[in-house]
Formats: sequence, structure tokens, C-alpha cells
Amino acid sequence: MKILFVLSIMLMAFFSHAKPQVIMQETTSWDGGEIAYPDGQPQITAVRLRFEADADVPFHCHPVPTFGYIVKGNLKVETKDGKTTILKEGHPAVEVMRTVHKGTPIDGPVEILVFYAGATDIPNTVFPDKDPEHKYCKP
Repeated sequence: MKILFVLSIMLMAFFSHAKPQVIMQETTSWDGGEIAYPDGQPQITAVRLRFEADADVPFHCHPVPTFGYIVKGNLKVETKDGKTTILKEGHPAVEVMRTVHKGTPIDGPVEILVFYAGATDIPNTVFPDKDPEHKYCKP
């Protein structure tokens, strides 16, 4: 019992000094699309992506909820049907889900921390030519 009391005091001291700041809380992707968690064994993946200024990122989709934080640079994201947004340095973003899109660095290299809320049997990123039956990417 004494240990629980001491742990409680330590946790209260920690949280009295921690000041959480919500930087993002969304119910849809940047284009207003639905976010849906996949069935299966959950798997969280974190990736650091770096794009050079002249990178030609191919069209792809994410069949799992994907969100990121733009550490460096700015990135223009464009869907296959022409919707666009600019992801800016120092800002978080929720990626489009199952929607074919690509990114283009604007005026320099880009670095993004990307987080996938996926499942062990579902790929985080899919290229449309590898998904001819549209299992992962919307047509």
C-alpha cells in the first residue's frame, strides 16, 4: 500500500510539471475523407521520410490511417483526381486514406515523421499498379 501511495505522489508530481499541448485532433483526413481502422492484429509503425528537393514521389495510397508531422520543408500533396493541399513545416497532417496521391517538395528538401495505425497483414503504402483489383486503393 505504501508503494502505491509513493507511486501516486510521483505521478502527480510528474504531471503537475508536464503541460500537454494537443497539436492535432481530427476525425477526417485533410480532404474530408473517412478514417477507419483496419481489422486484424493492430500494428503501429513510425517512419522518418526524407525527400530531396527534386524528388519525384510516385502516386500511391495508404489503406490504413496515416498521420505525420512535417519536421522540415513544405510538401504539396495532390490526389489523382486533382485535390491539393500544402503540408507545412512544423505542422501535423492526417493523410488521405485509400486515395491515390503523391507529394512534391516545394523549394527544398522535406522531412516527415509518419505514423501508420495499421495491421500486421495490411501494407502501409500501396502503389496502384500493384493493386489492380482495388483491394487497397480506391479506383
